[in-house]
Amino acid sequence: MSEEHPPPSTEQFVLLQHAVQRKLGRCLIRLQQYERLMKALVVGQDIGGPASKLMEIRDARKDALDKKPLGHVMGELTKSIIRPDATPTDEIDEEPPQDITEPHFQFQFSIAPVGDGSDEILKRLRDLLALRNELVHHFLEGHDIWSEEGCVEAQTYLDASYEQVDARYRELEQLAKTSMEARAFLASFIQTPEYQDFAFHGILPDGAGVDWSVATIVKLLRQAEASLSQGGWTPLNAAIASIQATHPEHTPRRYGCSSWRHVLHESRQFQVRKELRDAGQPTKIAYRSIPEQ
Repeated sequence: MSEEHPPPSTEQFVLLQHAVQRKLGRCLIRLQQYERLMKALVVGQDIGGPASKLMEIRDARKDALDKKPLGHVMGELTKSIIRPDATPTDEIDEEPPQDITEPHFQFQFSIAPVGDGSDEILKRLRDLLALRNELVHHFLEGHDIWSEEGCVEAQTYLDASYEQVDARYRELEQLAKTSMEARAFLASFIQTPEYQDFAFHGILPDGAGVDWSVATIVKLLRQAEASLSQGGWTPLNAAIASIQATHPEHTPRRYGCSSWRHVLHESRQFQVRKELRDAGQPTKIAYRSIPEQ
């Protein structure tokens, strides 16, 4: 029978139709859960910018993605997260931002399926998108829910559909869990002294040296130079006293050097002038920044 000529409203038939409605609703709810989880995963996959604006950037990305259909979000997932070689995308900034006034961060998460796993994942995603479109747009075209036989067939179809949707949701849930574990590991690492020294002071991990171009101790020497320079040269002793009074934690030893003169030499950021004094008097050391080329 067609929708235009429904059968008699028997109690048994009404129960059959209600079962179809419930099972269709169950599939659609699971699909919406899947879509929400996928959007959350894609939103957090690649976030970068100044530390104070990361949440603002994330919220703007979320608002933009909320307006996109599932097919678009799946495309973002397969382009940016499911990557056979698990290499970063081209969107990561290669050049540092200009006029940096605060720390900048960029986080990117991707997975590399083993063997032909990526092709299989892509196929399952395409199949799921096709199923979603069928359930949302064409379910009534393919199922006669105005007959008892049609209702029984529709229930069988919806049970199989739910199993497929739920399986994809469980896979995505595991992927989201892996992403959260990666974030938790990164967050714990960021709290370590080794990371703090690397990110904020230019001290490389595991005794690998110092990036003197961004080292805090070099910045402090330049700050002292700006306020204590005499005739273009800054007395090293005066600079040391100023730095120790305001930032005593930044010592040469922290940067792998035995003395402040060693810092000036190793950093290659300064010119050094030695002024010989009377016998028995220590040599007077002054420095100035090497002009940028």
